Amino acid sequence: MKKAGSILLLLSLLFTFSCETDLEIAKYKEISVVYALINIKDTAQYLRVNRGFSTSGDPNDFTQLNDSVNYPFDAFDVFLEEYQNGSLVGDPVQYQPIDRQKEPGLFSNASNCVYKTTTPINEDSEYKLRVINHTTGSETWGMASVLGGVTLEESFYWERAFYRVNYAAEIVPDYVGTLDPYDHEHYIMRFLYWEYAGGETYYKYVDWIPSMDPFKEIADDDTLYQLFDAYYKYLSEEIPVDPGVKRRARGVDYMLALPGEELQYFIQVYEQPTNPHFFPEYNNMHDGNGIFGSKYYYTYFGLKLKLKTIDTISWGRYLYHHRFADSNGEWH
Repeated sequence: MKKAGSILLLLSLLFTFSCETDLEIAKYKEISVVYALINIKDTAQYLRVNRGFSTSGDPNDFTQLNDSVNYPFDAFDVFLEEYQNGSLVGDPVQYQPIDRQKEPGLFSNASNCVYKTTTPINEDSEYKLRVINHTTGSETWGMASVLGGVTLEESFYWERAFYRVNYAAEIVPDYVGTLDPYDHEHYIMRFLYWEYAGGETYYKYVDWIPSMDPFKEIADDDTLYQLFDAYYKYLSEEIPVDPGVKRRARGVDYMLALPGEELQYFIQVYEQPTNPHFFPEYNNMHDGNGIFGSKYYYTYFGLKLKLKTIDTISWGRYLYHHRFADSNGEWH
């Protein structure tokens, strides 16, 4: 009898230990965290994804090793679907995995898994983002509407833009919030140009944000010189020298970065975390976590380049080898 009791006690202990072991194994759950934005005035759309952990313990226990928080380079299939009036338009667009090619920030860091597409975004549409894990087959998805109605190709009003005349601003978008430049922390100065290569014409641009790279203050009351040497040097560093292309300067847009509805909610509750692999307070991704939203660059002033400025771009020391046409439309 004692022997039978000992066996029952041993089995009871083994069962208890087994249950405790199972609980230890299941003490955390891996969750994909996605950050993605679409912008009708950008030539590329980016997405970042990394691992997050739902745990009752210390999350730092699971975020010390790089392979515990960062997915492999091409761990996902990412698709962008366009909807109008609730119906799918065309075929889904697939993002491509890339090495990080943009400035560090919440939506892209050196260790993140980053994806990109160059497919243009259309107005009056709603978009669905689908992120599918190759290994598990699980899918994380979210919906976002488009903010703004002027595309990159339409963003500069060449015929109406005159220096120091403020009626070159575009039609006011449907936006809840201030459009006064003085109410924003910074603005964007976007240099627009055409690029001709292989019989094709491409719309190109270079952005400068003064508050992030304040190499010189702009003298807004200077009507003699529109741009300045430090800015020409900046453009020469951002635009690659390529003997196989020709370029033509279009103008400069002064823009405000406006967040869409989903992104506004995220910004309102966002607090800088101590660990980058965190779950945001606002989340609009299903079967996962993160934020999928839109932003828009509102042009409040379009600057038409003077002939002297165009010639400086073409013949000046910084951009001489970038093959920009002069004020006569000729290349050297």
